[in-house]
Amino acid sequence: MKATGRVTIRRTLTDTPLARLHERAILEHGSRRHKPIPFDRFDRTRYPDGALRFAFDAQKALALGEYTAVDLFAQIASGLALNGAPFDIVAAATRVPSDEIRHADLTFRMARLIADGDVEVQFDRAALSTRGGEAMSLEALDYAIVEVSAIGETLSCALLNACKERATDPALRAVYASIVADEVHHARLGWYYLTWRAPQWTRAERQRVADRAGAMVMEVETRFWRGRDAPAAVRDAARSLGVLESAGQRRAVRSVMEDEIVPGLDALGLGASHAWHARKRGK
Repeated sequence: MKATGRVTIRRTLTDTPLARLHERAILEHGSRRHKPIPFDRFDRTRYPDGALRFAFDAQKALALGEYTAVDLFAQIASGLALNGAPFDIVAAATRVPSDEIRHADLTFRMARLIADGDVEVQFDRAALSTRGGEAMSLEALDYAIVEVSAIGETLSCALLNACKERATDPALRAVYASIVADEVHHARLGWYYLTWRAPQWTRAERQRVADRAGAMVMEVETRFWRGRDAPAAVRDAARSLGVLESAGQRRAVRSVMEDEIVPGLDALGLGASHAWHARKRGK
């Protein structure tokens, strides 16, 4: 791969015994025990092409997000270790990249079944390189964990769970359920870290974290305002494939913000309720 520029990712494995170990780890348990994914029960001929296109788009986007999260959480785990965070927090963080590549593998597999062909995703490597080779400071970790773990992964749990609740296809429902089971732990990592870290903040540090969190809270509703709205003719089929429409996405976001994220940030002294009440509204 080039050091900069766009990187193309396909699901490929080596021709070594490591590939067999990987297959076993992905399909049997990953870093936790998971129920098997019944990929062999997916029959694309049961669904109209329009619904398959929406489901493919959702799986491809999820595959890209999960794959690039490997690097993001690896940076966070490294930052925690280099800043002397408690062992239990560092240990939990080190498991997340393994979960994320497992999720990428599952969603690549699912996308290939939906498309009945090979799948590739691309990302800009330079755009994802935020550290420049420097270790994260403790304050940079605060910002990253608020954004990525506490807020981001908690939102992810809510949205993916909404997809799972819609899906009646056994393979897709199992994929979403398996990912959500891990994402819950990724979100808890953020809240556990902040519970440990918050008592150490100076007044100025707390304010800076509050400003970052508040800026995210202000933008959440507009960021997730549009889901994947299939045409009426294929809407039910798309829903059975776990496609999350705009109205359902908005409900999931509002519910998790008001029931979990905003109260959690308030409990840390970050005043998120003020930002939520003043948030930008979706249109």
